[in-house]
Amino acid sequence: MNIKTCVCLVLMACCFVSPGYAAELVSPFAGSELIGEYQEDFGRFVYLAQQGDSEKTISTEGRLVSRLYKKPTAKGSFEVFRSYEKELSAAGFEMLAVIGDNKKRAQKLGRRINRDEGNRMTERAYTLQGKSIPASPIDYIVTFTEHYIAARKTIGQTEYLVVILIADRKDAYSVDIVESAAMEENTVALNLDVLRSQMASEGRVAVYGILFDTGSATIRPDSAGTLDVIAQYLKENPKRSFYVVGHTDDLGSLASNMKLSKARAESSLKALLGKVPGAALRLSAHGVGPLSPVATNEQDAGRQLNRRVELVLTIK
Repeated sequence: MNIKTCVCLVLMACCFVSPGYAAELVSPFAGSELIGEYQEDFGRFVYLAQQGDSEKTISTEGRLVSRLYKKPTAKGSFEVFRSYEKELSAAGFEMLAVIGDNKKRAQKLGRRINRDEGNRMTERAYTLQGKSIPASPIDYIVTFTEHYIAARKTIGQTEYLVVILIADRKDAYSVDIVESAAMEENTVALNLDVLRSQMASEGRVAVYGILFDTGSATIRPDSAGTLDVIAQYLKENPKRSFYVVGHTDDLGSLASNMKLSKARAESSLKALLGKVPGAALRLSAHGVGPLSPVATNEQDAGRQLNRRVELVLTIK
């Protein structure tokens, strides 16, 4: 079935994002009526990040823009759901959770994250043109959720989480956008003295300056400085051997994270051998996915710390 595109995603190709950008990131379904909006400069937001037999919710922190809409009565809730799913995916969002064909599960999730786990949507002070709105549309969305979407995309230095809840009555649905600044990169550059010191005291060093785009094992060009530092250390220590170990956060499946972490370790090893060809017999690449975190995966800050490459001294 072909569904006419009724949702517009406004995405900037450049790295700069204006302060009001989150509010305009995702448009309403065509013909929808805005019935309420709410903004919070900084707060905690719970969402479904993994589907399956054991569904997993986690939280993030940041600026929230939440809008309530009434869809056109002639349009079904499934069409609204499918339009958002299609356009978010086409725009390069990572689809974290999509519930489109299990009303019972969607209802249970809507009540769980909004009443038991912290979103408390019914307690938000939604307004329309400066005036408070009735609680009924909020209650319908929370209590009678029929479809659910959670999707994520990093644009420039900012991560955007889009969560959509569509009710099975009163034509009501919500679009929540959480804007959280990604950890600024290269603010603490890896230098040779730090590398020497940590290797001497701990036999390992966590490297955050080898950079990859989301879901990719291709090293970004701005990783060159960090790779140069590691290469110099390898040249200084020609008799030492190391594991190059890739780590990920716990979002997504274990299998995919294990594969990605190994691929990133292999890319890092290849880049180092391009600078120190003689180190081929002293380096080996391994991926441990999310199995060795250094911080909680329940918060963005922790997940950022867990996404890393480590250089680990090995005795051979």
